[in-house]
Amino acid sequence: MIRSATPGDASAIGLLKVRAWRAAYAGFMNRVVLDALDPAEEAQDWAEYVADLPREHRLWVAEEDGAVVGFCRTGPADEGRDSDLGAAAAEILGLYIEPDRIGTGLGARLFRHAVADLEARGRRPLCVYAYAPNTSAIRFYERAGFAPDGTTRLDEEDGTAVVEARLVKSA
Repeated sequence: MIRSATPGDASAIGLLKVRAWRAAYAGFMNRVVLDALDPAEEAQDWAEYVADLPREHRLWVAEEDGAVVGFCRTGPADEGRDSDLGAAAAEILGLYIEPDRIGTGLGARLFRHAVADLEARGRRPLCVYAYAPNTSAIRFYERAGFAPDGTTRLDEEDGTAVVEARLVKSA
């Protein structure tokens, strides 16, 4: 089941984010950064975010047998960084799945749901940023109809600088 997140999902989302980051980014993100992730702090951050969810943002969760097994966050594209995409552009701000559920189709279903919601609300084009070393994520987004457009940004996580590539879906 895919549904809107509630404040009660914050702990599960926080735990999932920590597991997902450690699994997905271990090959290129500083181990100190990954080890410092705190599920309790993440849960608090997510609880605050959900409680004050900006009007144009959505936070979707995938739930199986009462457990959150994935989440996807969307919102308007950054007006400064992504101004070349236009005022109606939106961004998939994050997609995280339980590491042992990767490859089962769960991520694709959740991602399609988030994209369909944005498109139904007239948001186009859509973009997503992926860490350039994360080739499996880039291939996933390409299979979903997104293409790298050459735009990059530098993400600095506590001393680790990683290039992110922008992928765009126009129609």
